[in-house]
Amino acid sequence: MANIQIYHLESALLSDIGMKRKQNQDSGAALPELGLFIVADGMGGHQGGEIASQMCVESIIQNVQSAPMTNDSILLDQSVQLANQAINQRASIDPKLSGMGTTVTVLKISGSIATILQVGDSRAYYWNSNGIWQLTRDHSLVQEKLRAGLITREQVKFDDMKNVITRSVGYELGLRGDTFTFPLESGDGFLLCSDGLSGPVDDALMFEILEESQKNGLSLGEAASKLIQTANARGGDDNSTVVLVKVL
Repeated sequence: MANIQIYHLESALLSDIGMKRKQNQDSGAALPELGLFIVADGMGGHQGGEIASQMCVESIIQNVQSAPMTNDSILLDQSVQLANQAINQRASIDPKLSGMGTTVTVLKISGSIATILQVGDSRAYYWNSNGIWQLTRDHSLVQEKLRAGLITREQVKFDDMKNVITRSVGYELGLRGDTFTFPLESGDGFLLCSDGLSGPVDDALMFEILEESQKNGLSLGEAASKLIQTANARGGDDNSTVVLVKVL
């Protein structure tokens, strides 16, 4: 039997209300002991988004903790399906929560394999000393317009529909997320974030902050704080949540 490499995981989670919102509708989790990392960005009226994102994160954690050993792609799909059903059912019995939903991006690390599941426009990035790369593709109207050639990348940030997503957890049954896996190496890094960060802070600046933080010996928590401070300095229009993970 082939040896399976087991890596040590360092992580940090930080969430901020931003400069203009009255409540934080983001939720997240960083559980290195489970190899589980989550960012969710809720939507749906007063308290609806906050409830949806919290329910999503809690449901995924509970299912991962209680489910029998299985393929991580299957496990994450099942976990998000259960969260979707729970949020949809809660909204159906409480008119004040009607239409609530949430994005979710989940990273699960088992042995030497990383699995990512994504719904909505919260993102996962991979980074190492050579650069940073966006792993997920936004489920949004502007992404569909970009793929169809109707707008350019430069026009995306100014499009009137930039905040409209095409998939969310809890809004309707039959949801499917995008799932993929890849092998890990020591030194790999991951950044999960809501669009409160990825909107105002582009990939190049994210990488600059991460590299500068690492060169200065800062912790992942301090690096996450610098990322959010940058988002707020650039307007802080939305809640921002960051999960950083380093594979050692």
